[in-house]
Formats: sequence, C-alpha cells, structure tokens
Amino acid sequence: MNLLVQNTLQLICMLLACANTLATPLNTNRVRNIPEKLTQSNIDMIRLAKRDSIVNTMNPKIKPCDDFYKFACGKWARANPASTIEHLTTGLFEEMSQLLDRKVEKLLTNDPDFNYTAIDNKVKDFFVSCVNLVKLKDKYKQKLIDMIAEFGEMPALSGDKWNAEKFDWLVTIARIAHKYGKDILLGMDIMADYKDNSVNRVYIGQADLPLESRAMYLDDATAVYRESYKRKLRKELIKYLGIDAQLATKTANEIVDFEVKLAYGLVDDTLGQSLDDLSKLTTVEVMQAKYSPVIDIKKLVNITLGEVITEPLYEYAEQYQQNLMKNILTTPKEVVANYIFYTLVSDYMLDIDKPALKQKKTCIDKTKSYFAKNVDNMVYRKYSTRKTEQDVEYMWKELKESFKSTLLSDKLSWIAEPTRQYALEKLQALRLEINSYMDHNFTEEFGALVTNKDDYLANVLALLELDTKRTFAKLHEPPKPIEAGEILSYTPANILIENVIKVPVSILQPYLLWNEIYPTAVKFGTLGALVGHELIHAFDDTGRRFDKYGNSRDWWDEKSTEIFLNRTACFSNQYSKYKYGDQFLPKSVSQSENIADNGGMRLAYHAYMRWYEDAVRANVDVSTEQLPNFPYNYKQLFFISFAQIWCNDAHPEVKKLQTSTDQHVPGEFRVIGPLSNYDEFAHEFHCAVGAQMNRENKCEIY
Repeated sequence: MNLLVQNTLQLICMLLACANTLATPLNTNRVRNIPEKLTQSNIDMIRLAKRDSIVNTMNPKIKPCDDFYKFACGKWARANPASTIEHLTTGLFEEMSQLLDRKVEKLLTNDPDFNYTAIDNKVKDFFVSCVNLVKLKDKYKQKLIDMIAEFGEMPALSGDKWNAEKFDWLVTIARIAHKYGKDILLGMDIMADYKDNSVNRVYIGQADLPLESRAMYLDDATAVYRESYKRKLRKELIKYLGIDAQLATKTANEIVDFEVKLAYGLVDDTLGQSLDDLSKLTTVEVMQAKYSPVIDIKKLVNITLGEVITEPLYEYAEQYQQNLMKNILTTPKEVVANYIFYTLVSDYMLDIDKPALKQKKTCIDKTKSYFAKNVDNMVYRKYSTRKTEQDVEYMWKELKESFKSTLLSDKLSWIAEPTRQYALEKLQALRLEINSYMDHNFTEEFGALVTNKDDYLANVLALLELDTKRTFAKLHEPPKPIEAGEILSYTPANILIENVIKVPVSILQPYLLWNEIYPTAVKFGTLGALVGHELIHAFDDTGRRFDKYGNSRDWWDEKSTEIFLNRTACFSNQYSKYKYGDQFLPKSVSQSENIADNGGMRLAYHAYMRWYEDAVRANVDVSTEQLPNFPYNYKQLFFISFAQIWCNDAHPEVKKLQTSTDQHVPGEFRVIGPLSNYDEFAHEFHCAVGAQMNRENKCEIY
C-alpha cells in the first residue's frame, strides 16, 4: 500500500524505493526449503489445511468472470462478520494483528523462556501500569486535572473564575509542545529536508485533527460520525473531568464546531497535491510578517524549540494557517481554551471500568503504540523466522528483476529512453528491510526512562518528554531513518525519502500468508503482491517525483509525464464508477494506491511465472504447486491467493468512514479493479471481453 506516513503535519514521508537488480540464479533448496523436522505426513496435513482455508472462503457458485471478489471471498463475511464494536471490520490484517497480540501478550506478561533485557523490563512495567489503572480509579480524574493546571485553566472546569485576559492560546500550545511534543492547532516537526535528505529541517503547518480527513468534517455523508464524536466528547467531559451534563453538552458541541471550521483549511487528499505543491522553504521572519500579530510564529518557534531558529524552514499547507488565523479572530477565547485543554488530555482518557480482558487488549494496544520498535524486536527475538526471511529475500530479487525486464520492454516504450534509464537506476538503488530492529540501540534511546508499575500517566508523560527532547535534538544532528511507530509494525511500507521498503515482523507469522511448504503461487500471490505494491509506489503519481537518493526531484520528461497523467486519469474514471454501500467511490486526482494495486499484482504474477519457468528448467518438482484435490491450476491459485488478501467485512456504519478517510479503495475493488484490467487473468479464467472481470477499456501503467 502507498502508506503515507503522516507526522503532525501530515507530510507524505513513506513511499516506495528501488533496489539491486542483478539477476539471481535459482536456489532450488530455497525454493522448496522444507524443514527437516517435518514428516511427509505433517507436510500433507499443512497443505490440506491451507487448501481447506482457501476453499472455505470461496463461493464457487459465483462465476469468476462475473465477480471474482465474491467468487474468492464469498464466504468470508459469514464466517468473519463485522457485527460488533470489537469487530467493526474483519480481514487479513485484523486477523494478523490478533495473532500478533497473542504473542505480544505472552511476552508482556512474563514468558519464562524469554531472555528479557533491561529495556524489555521497562516495556513490561509500562504494560503492567496500564493494566493496574483500575487501582487509580479514584485519583485518575485529579491527575488529568493536574495535567491541565500545569499549563493554565480550562474554562469548562473553572467556570466564572476563568480569566480570559490571562489566556494566550499561542503561548499555551507552544509550552505544551515544548514539554510533551503534542501539537495542538499548529503542527511542528523536525525531519529530513524532502529535497535534500542530508539535512534536517523544521516543518510548520496543519495539525492532525481527530477525525483525520477534511471529508469527515465537511461532507454531508459523514455527518453521523460528527454527531457520534460529539456524544463521545460529552461522555468523556462528564466521566473524566467531572463536568456537569448540561455544560458538557455545550462544551462538546463548541469543540466539534470549532474543529469543523479548522477543517476547511485541511489538505484535500483527493486533489493529488505533491509536497512541492504544499511545502514552501521560507524563514521564521517571513512567516512572522505574514501571520503576525494573530499568529506570532517567532514566539511559537522559540518557545516550542527552546531556541532561536535562523535556518530556513518549511511552511506546509499555507491555506491551513490562513484559515486558522481567521478562526482564531472569530472564535471566543473560552472555546479555544476548552479545545486546547481537552485535546491535551484526550489521549489519556482510558475507560478504567472496562472488563479485565478488554482492559488488557487496550493496554496491549497502548504498549505497541508507545514502544512499537521494542515490541517488534521482542517478537522477532522470540519467534525469529530466518528461513522465511530467506524466502522473502529471494522473492524480492525476483520482483526487482521482473520490474527491470518490464522497464526494458516495448510495453513501456511510451516512456522516453532517458527517463527509463533513470528509472532503472532508481530501481537498482531500492532496498528491502525486515523490521526486526536488531541493530537498534534501545539502551541509548530508553536507558534514561524511569517506569513505575503503578502510575500509567506518569509513565506516558515521561515517555513523551524523552521523545520530545530527542525530536528537538534533531536540529543539530544529521537525519536518521523515519520512525513511524506502530504503522511500520502493521504492513509493508515504502519510505520514499529513504528509498527503502520495510516489511514488518508481524507479516512473517507462519500459516497466514507464509509457510515454507505452501505452493510458491500462494507466496507470490500474497506477500509478493504486497511487496510488489510497495515497489510500484516508487513510480506512481507521487513516487515518480522522488529520485534514486530519496530527494524530491522531477526526473520525468514532459512527454512521458503527459502520457502518464492520461493513463492515471483512466484509473480515476474506472474506480469512481464503483459503488460501495449506497454511494459511489469518491473521484480522486491522486491514484497512487490504485496504480500500486494494479502494478503490484502484475509484477508479482510476472515474478511468479519467472520462478516457475526457472524451476521447470532446473528440473525442480513443481507438482507441489498444485494443492491436493484443489480444482484450480497453479496460475489460478495465484489469482485466488491474491484476491483473498482483501477478503473483508465492514459494519454498515464503517463503510462511509472507509471511503472518507482511507486512500485505499475497499477490499472488493482492490480485487475487481486490478484483475479486470489484466489480460492474463481473463485468459486463465476464460472471461469474455466485456465481462465485469475483463474490461474492454483496460487501465494500465506498469
């Protein structure tokens, strides 16, 4: 997926990259790589279980040429319904997350067979402090109120005693950002210059809002979520801050209405704007002149960072700052103050009254959130799967070699030769990494952290202070790899400004996507397609704007760009005609995810066929590519495996949320869209031209 890692400024930082393209001879041992300890009986049992898993998800009554998603995933929703608060969506990634959580829970609750480090023990202490929150039930409200008092007074708490003259919204948010690194109303971060990733720069711009996207705040179709959000706020103000019901209702309404006004300045993701469109290298003095006296940029920067900045910095999403300036002038001070202080403590309003099992699940999530790298490293050390990694590395080389041959083929003759040659250089620079963090110095990062098993909030605040100090230290350091926390624990992702694809440990768990004795068709159809998706991101409508070093630079010639944009428009028209629930998918200029879905599937199939042909030439037994008593051949198995990555169910109330906040189309269209554009698929399933799964006017870039 084109997982755009969003920091506090929602900057696009994570995208695809390029790699070594040298041809690799077929390693026949690695191709089969059957563990010696397994008997043939064990192997047969595992392969039968995989066959049953695939078959039990399919609905063979549906003709594959009519709707391949329903054919491949027709029984998923019945077996895995999204019908409860705990299961609003179900799918492969949710299943993978649940499996991982069981392993994480065992490690966090003391695994006698695991060798814990001093930092691991701090992670465990944090988890225990979260589970022990119930012991603080009578004191927790006061702790939150004390946190607010550190930075001022909240009108909804102080009532008539609140003095508007003493309130300075900018100083308040700057002090909060300086101590805890939490961005409110305005975002500020320090990261690599996207045009020259050898230096760090300060970025100032739009802050994250809880409902995430502009559409969630402004579209009529999402009004129900805004009303639900107001009810949530009202409940939290009453339960966690002790505000009376009538005032809580008024305050919640005012906070959400203020956020709606702020949302008019948010970047519209459907417009496909680039970082060059949204970011401008400027100075504190220039921004000060532009926004003073309403937004005192100089004071904001000086208080937040604790020093005067003379180096150039980036302003991100100028329209947000302009909109903020207008709304600060027209919004009552008490509303702004209530918004700031609610936002300050909202992340820590944990439901202490939950049943023990639900509380434990919340605490696992919180621990993964604050210690994502540590938890991934612990899982890797406990469940290291080196043989699987070797398989992934081999598959990766095949994917790169396949894309190299695509770039050199007549199929892409529409790309001018100099542009194609640079694309090959970018491909050669691409790296793939398993996110094990085995080389990470956790002692350096967390050695100074003091944790307390009985004080969750103190632990969180200590973590935030430590992380904030590390962030500000970047001003005087060369750039380090982007840390995207839990996002990099969840799915393969491409960090464009580093030109690297990262694969999380969670996705290597056996028996879901991957097992050494599964048919290679299954491996390439699942993880191969996911990694291929990330590779294509290096050359999609965003990735093509970055060079082989990870710097933003337009290396495409004018004519090739024109053809590329015309082909991109084909995807925009295709996908906007798909209906999800009771509404059409929104039409978007940006098509990075759909380009990657289509190209990644094709690339994985091409790589698989290269593997198969090499195996036949090397006299490797390929009969095991056929699952026992499975009525579909090895090519069809690839496409079925690919489709079943996206089997899912979503609660009706979530469907509008998905289309408003997710740049990826819903799962069924991640199957129907790419496969209906692919002649090889139509050939294997004998789909007549014009059938839903064999479009006449196919969209294709790579």
